[in-house]
Amino acid sequence: MQMRDRQIEKGSPFGIKQAGINKVNKQITKKMRKIAVLMMMAVMAVAASAQNVDGGANDLMKKVSQQYQKYSSMQFHYTLKTTKDDKTLGVSQGDFCLKGSKYKTNFAGVQYFCDGVSIWSYDKSANEVSIYEYDPDDDQNLMNPQRILKDWSAQFRAKFIRDEFQNNVQYSIVDLTPKTAQSYYRIRVYIVKTSLKIAKIAVYEKDNTIYTYSIEQFKSDIPLDDKIFVFDKSKYPGVEVNDMR
Repeated sequence: MQMRDRQIEKGSPFGIKQAGINKVNKQITKKMRKIAVLMMMAVMAVAASAQNVDGGANDLMKKVSQQYQKYSSMQFHYTLKTTKDDKTLGVSQGDFCLKGSKYKTNFAGVQYFCDGVSIWSYDKSANEVSIYEYDPDDDQNLMNPQRILKDWSAQFRAKFIRDEFQNNVQYSIVDLTPKTAQSYYRIRVYIVKTSLKIAKIAVYEKDNTIYTYSIEQFKSDIPLDDKIFVFDKSKYPGVEVNDMR
């Protein structure tokens, strides 16, 4: 479904507070943006789920929670595999950088830059960028990591499933289920038992579609220059700028 000539509501997952939208975002469906948000929420989830765990996983989740809350920054590469009824529908890759309320990511052919004040959405194929106001006070702003950490346990229940080995690596598996009706019914999180790092996330939709994210090249507490979270027009010759602020 194309997004052109439609409005971005106040609760946009990317924190965009703007009535209009242009062709920069026409390639991005609401479904794809929601899945990107779910991925990031699941990565951050463990830090707020310790009080909501059963199955004897409380100690594990507390340790993971403490570890993720200490990170001043995070950077990782991910591979997304989409399946339905045991058939692979597609495979794609992306990167994510996070520092406080700032983030940079690429998804579905679009790059996003956020410095905590503005959001730039750059479509490479069209060489166009749209600029929006970032709304940190939006209660539905799911890309705000502080808000995710604060509100996660109110939205999900967590349950320890089991420990298992995959490719000689031992994982602890935790299921997160939404407390209110959603298009998905479960997010399964795979935690490396030795390092307490999140290695894989699977989102189970009610239509039997499964979005599986494998998180690779994870780095934390690395120096990230604030400049990377701002779109630098000089690096994109001839770019068309649409300032929607």
